[in-house]
Amino acid sequence: FWCRTMISDDETDISKDAVQLGFSEPVQNPLHLGHVSSFWDNWDGGIIGGKPSWLNPKHLPKNPLNCTNCSMALRFLCQLYAPADQVNPNAYHRTLYIFGCPDCSPREPQGSIRVLRCILPQENAFFPKTGNNTSNWNQHLSSAHGVSLCQVCGQRGAGKCPLQKMSFCGREHQKEYKKYFSGKKSDCLPSVYKNSELVVDVEPPLQDSKEENRDSLIEVQENDPDEDLEQEDIDQIMGKKSGTKHDNTTTYFQERVKRAQDQCLRYYSNWEGEELWMRSEPIPNEIPKCPYCGSERKCEFQIMPQMLFHLLEDHRKRDERVLNISTEDKQALSVASEIIQHASPENVPPLLKERHDQTMEKIQSQLLSSEHDIDWGVIMVYTCVKSCGSGQTITDDALGAYREEFAWMQPPP
Repeated sequence: FWCRTMISDDETDISKDAVQLGFSEPVQNPLHLGHVSSFWDNWDGGIIGGKPSWLNPKHLPKNPLNCTNCSMALRFLCQLYAPADQVNPNAYHRTLYIFGCPDCSPREPQGSIRVLRCILPQENAFFPKTGNNTSNWNQHLSSAHGVSLCQVCGQRGAGKCPLQKMSFCGREHQKEYKKYFSGKKSDCLPSVYKNSELVVDVEPPLQDSKEENRDSLIEVQENDPDEDLEQEDIDQIMGKKSGTKHDNTTTYFQERVKRAQDQCLRYYSNWEGEELWMRSEPIPNEIPKCPYCGSERKCEFQIMPQMLFHLLEDHRKRDERVLNISTEDKQALSVASEIIQHASPENVPPLLKERHDQTMEKIQSQLLSSEHDIDWGVIMVYTCVKSCGSGQTITDDALGAYREEFAWMQPPP
């Protein structure tokens, strides 16, 4: 979860067990995101929202990823660059992609999140051997291999629209783009989340002795109620009602997150980390082994609930624009409602009735869509500890050169 030039000789004293954190930052230069540039010396962190940037631009999944629960198209959440050539020379370049279902994530969490892994050796068909050689290089682009990408989701396109002159993965995204595109910039496409850059930093050191470890924290709470956290604040954050039985795991979660409260992701180097659960249950009983090589899977990183704030920023603004009715419009809507309610149908102007119904339907639709957007507590991602494969050939008819890993979501409170 870093660029290869990030760690200098002066930084070798950083503990291998140190947790690396991912934070959301505004995009400074779109050309530096993901694998848009072949200048891989500076690849770092990853992407939140927007569209995926494919490491293998040729052998993409055959079709857009679907939810295993409802079969609806998944939405891109984030990706991170995490080389693993210490366990597999073919994983000199390595990127993980996370997709989620907005409909099933709150109700049926398991299966609503899917994770893809792609690897490449240093010498490959898509990027130069040296990371600073970019002159006239285009083999890292899908278009160089005759692969078109959907204008909306960035996954493999199924065809080009003859009117819009753009490729789409299907009719739904074709219609969505036509409906929401305005001028030169898409006006918050509903199936695309806010794009930002995922930047890396090491977790700050311990500041409060109460948070030294779970056992000491629990012991303090059980023996000295005066040392407890402000429980009402924790309950409010976690969505719990006042008076609910206290969960020490929740307390530890809140204490640990205080080190960097805006963290969006926690990465455990060399798979040597302990999951930071939001509460004591539910948690998985067993993690399935890698279906490709049979190796053990361990938690490599977890996605924090703070990422939702950044992903849904554009959606919140869109809802605010729709629901931000002026005083004059409110009065007009009130008068129209009064007329429709008390006047006989034949005395209600058809245009007044039509505009009233359209406005109410629009408001209700936005309220419903806001309530059913993607949500989670924490998402744990377990990956093959051998990071198996070569990455340059198709190993799965459906997923191309990409391999699927295992995600387990602890649902929101």
